[in-house]
Amino acid sequence: PEPEPEPEDDEELLDGDDDREGDDDFLAAGAEDDEDVDLDAEGDATASDASELMPAEDDAEAGVLSTAVGYVQNAVANPAVRNLGILGGVVLAGSFALSVYNVYMRYNSSRSKRKRQVNKNVVVVERLRDFFPENRDSLTKGHIRGLQGKTGFKPEEIFRKYMRYKLNEEAFNVDFVADVLALKRACDLDGNAMKSVLMETGERMVKKYGILMRDVSDMGSAGVQRKVDGCSMFAKVMYLADLDEFIPSSEGKAVQQRLKEIFGATDEDYEKLRISALGSERVDISVLEAMITDKTSGDAKAKEGGDERSDEGGEPPVAA
Repeated sequence: PEPEPEPEDDEELLDGDDDREGDDDFLAAGAEDDEDVDLDAEGDATASDASELMPAEDDAEAGVLSTAVGYVQNAVANPAVRNLGILGGVVLAGSFALSVYNVYMRYNSSRSKRKRQVNKNVVVVERLRDFFPENRDSLTKGHIRGLQGKTGFKPEEIFRKYMRYKLNEEAFNVDFVADVLALKRACDLDGNAMKSVLMETGERMVKKYGILMRDVSDMGSAGVQRKVDGCSMFAKVMYLADLDEFIPSSEGKAVQQRLKEIFGATDEDYEKLRISALGSERVDISVLEAMITDKTSGDAKAKEGGDERSDEGGEPPVAA
């Protein structure tokens, strides 16, 4: 009888089968890994091929720029387009130059200059009006310097403009005189400056009201009012010229004489219109009484002379 196979041989066979199965699994896994690697390699290769086919951004921009430059060069090379561009440029340059010229002429026109001057005068009046009469002592040189920077006026011009405003718009009383003296101190003006201010003020008044006339019997109501205002202004500036605090007496006499010449007034006119004292009331001075009184006295003298001639007898002369 044959001997029975040993069990160890069966176990070895089983172990051999297990080893073959493990080798098959390992080979299968390796094959899968190789497939994955091949797929990845193919994907990378495809991506690299696509990126190589797409143009770079710099190349695209350069291509667009070169295309635009080419179009422009071609257009410039065309005489019709070139002439049209030159014509358009000339038209635009001419329009711009014309606009600049119109703005310059409008800014420097007499109307614009006068408007700017009036606006500056308004600034002077509005700034200084707040100080008078209650706060005149608080007005300092710093306020005047501020007005200089705002308007470009000199202190002498600021004083002259505001004094002329007060002469036209406010009553000539003790407050008026105190206000102009406070403004004179703040502007730091000397006798020569005050002399110049009075002279220029007198010349401007004569241009506005005409020469001084006290006999207004042959004028209408508008003419009478104009001459009354002129006489009033003459009396006011003469009073300031006679004020030692306003201008030194050594120069005041010469100024008064010069003002008489400017207004065409005589010594008699000045004595009739002279202001001897000022009141504190907010009522302006009136020269109408002096003018009427003088006219009445002149009529009386003329009547007396006529009576004397009639008493003497004789026929009046007959015009030929």
